[in-house]
Amino acid sequence: MPDTTIGWAIRIVAFVATYELVRHLIIRRIRGRMRKGALRFVRRHRVALESARFIDRVWLREALLMDDEVDQVVVEAAQSNKLPLREIRQRVAEYVDEIAPAFSITAYYRIGRVVAGGIVKFAYEVIFDHHRFRHQMARVPKGARVVFIMNHRSNMDYLVLSFVLLKHVALSYAVGEWARVWPLDKLFKAFGSYFVRRGEKDPVYHKVLERFIQMLVGHGGVTGFFLEGRFSRDGKMGHPKSGLVDYIVGIQRANPDTEIAFVPVGLNFDRTPEDKHLVAERDGPVPAPTFTDRLHTIGYLLHRVPTIIGANFARVATKSHRKLGYAAVAIGPPVLVSAHGFGGPNGKARLSPDERRPEVQALAAHLKTCIEAVIPATPVAVFCLAWCRCQVDGQVRAADLKRGVRQILAQLREAKAPVALGLAFPAPMSAPSAIPGLGDEVEAVGEAEILVTLAGHALGRRGLVQHSEQVFRVDTQDRPLIEYYANSIVHHVDKASDSGSGVRGAPKPSPEPPPSPAEE
Repeated sequence: MPDTTIGWAIRIVAFVATYELVRHLIIRRIRGRMRKGALRFVRRHRVALESARFIDRVWLREALLMDDEVDQVVVEAAQSNKLPLREIRQRVAEYVDEIAPAFSITAYYRIGRVVAGGIVKFAYEVIFDHHRFRHQMARVPKGARVVFIMNHRSNMDYLVLSFVLLKHVALSYAVGEWARVWPLDKLFKAFGSYFVRRGEKDPVYHKVLERFIQMLVGHGGVTGFFLEGRFSRDGKMGHPKSGLVDYIVGIQRANPDTEIAFVPVGLNFDRTPEDKHLVAERDGPVPAPTFTDRLHTIGYLLHRVPTIIGANFARVATKSHRKLGYAAVAIGPPVLVSAHGFGGPNGKARLSPDERRPEVQALAAHLKTCIEAVIPATPVAVFCLAWCRCQVDGQVRAADLKRGVRQILAQLREAKAPVALGLAFPAPMSAPSAIPGLGDEVEAVGEAEILVTLAGHALGRRGLVQHSEQVFRVDTQDRPLIEYYANSIVHHVDKASDSGSGVRGAPKPSPEPPPSPAEE
């Protein structure tokens, strides 16, 4: 009996050891192949991966713990709260572990590329000018620290921007606390992103975050953040947040000769998945849903999601332009911090916090203007703005709508705004017409016809627009959504109106959009 027991124990141990050895070899082989695939992609497209991307977390923790500015805040916090230094330093270590990424080239260029590319291409037709991106990046001085700043429309912003920049740069984001749940936290850290708390009052946390960002950008790390700090609720770009801008220009306090280039990025969508939820919060937070509301939402999703996915699969298979519409990204010229007086030994970066604050806020306001200038005009946004301008009692004739679309497209091009017209629109005619201006007129009419058809169908599938007898009608309860999309581009075509104007409220038939209440 003992011999039998020993024999079975030996067999079990041998089986477990063999299983673990085989599992280890298979996993190592899979990881090796994925890493080689990621490296091949990086080399094929000549993606420049900066050394700061691979900063070791242990080194980073020790560097922050020994940093003079962090050390000063730690001592002040210990004295003011009457706590031992060891406890405050432990808090610093916990903050570093929470904030700092753990970039993996395999995760970014194999897992992230497949996930982001699959979702984005499944949902949208993406409009992005790679040549314009290379042209704008060529204007960045050699050795300058690059920071991308964007408007915030949707959670899809992360995926779309990462997807279009995949062949150019590995971009790390400032991500909010919403993503600090498993497995999103692991994925975002592996993709090189870092977490930022909102509303945190602890000065130790803010100093750790500030010095981390300054180390990351100062060592050449390419990062990006949303200047608004939150989603737009009314479609217009929100007020800029200057906190991260102040952190970044602070690099020039210790290194006044270091150039920093903010690269403005504009994003827009024919459909943002969260639009109804965002518009509902336009006048403030909505009450928490009741149990009945949640059951109704679950039932609706169970009914609608399979239908939407099935329809989109059919559209992808037939290469239709009618998925969720267009997702457009545009890049603007870089904004050099030195041009705003922050560089040099006597620059604004060396002012006291109270003196520096208005200067940083002015810079943030300028950056917002630069982002607004490159927010693309997608077909749905153009359609909605034309409808708001032309409608009378909630409806507009098709002929008037097409005329309004042509006018808005002309104004957009006059303002040099990016116009996102994809594969559904024919390329411009290359041969000149015998009659001067006739070719342009024919193109404008055809372009407006396609845009109204495309956007009208997209909004009609959602039940937001009813089209019958050459009339487009929108019910009262759906007008805020139409205005939400119209507001995303109204700043391009309404240069003469007051700051903060839009199309919110009850638009009146007028060649100019009516004023709206001030932004929240």
